[in-house]
Amino acid sequence: MTTELLDRLQAMRCSVQISANNWVNSSDPNVVAGQAYRTINQHPIPKSLFSNSTHISPLNPWMHIYYVVTGLNTYGQQVNPNEHLTREEALRLRTRASSWHLRMEDRLGSIEPGKLADLAVLDRDYFSVPDVEIRKIRSVLTVVDGRIVHESAGVRSR
Repeated sequence: MTTELLDRLQAMRCSVQISANNWVNSSDPNVVAGQAYRTINQHPIPKSLFSNSTHISPLNPWMHIYYVVTGLNTYGQQVNPNEHLTREEALRLRTRASSWHLRMEDRLGSIEPGKLADLAVLDRDYFSVPDVEIRKIRSVLTVVDGRIVHESAGVRSR
């Protein structure tokens, strides 16, 4: 993905949905190219990070975020070392930016008065765990539209 291509897409009023699926789970250990996350993120075109093709790759967003943040594929190889994102950038693309693609930015993507109470309580701190721990993050409590839809054993709802 080049800046020129992003400019053309933006001129056509397009947006970009970025997936890590092909790179995270490539069956070819020699694949050393990946998405141009940094290039895309620095461009003003609307964009988001998403999971797709769950029949061949994991839906778990933390696997994708791990790859986007570290640039390491499943073989531990560094892929596009100058194109990975910070943890905050990756999280923003997965949450707030994704709400734009759904045309629900007035109801989803951030925790604000008047928006749906959709949130996840995680089993570890995304911003402080070592990189290798990112892909192991799990929700212990998930709330959708103000209702608990997932609760791990040992977590008491009130």
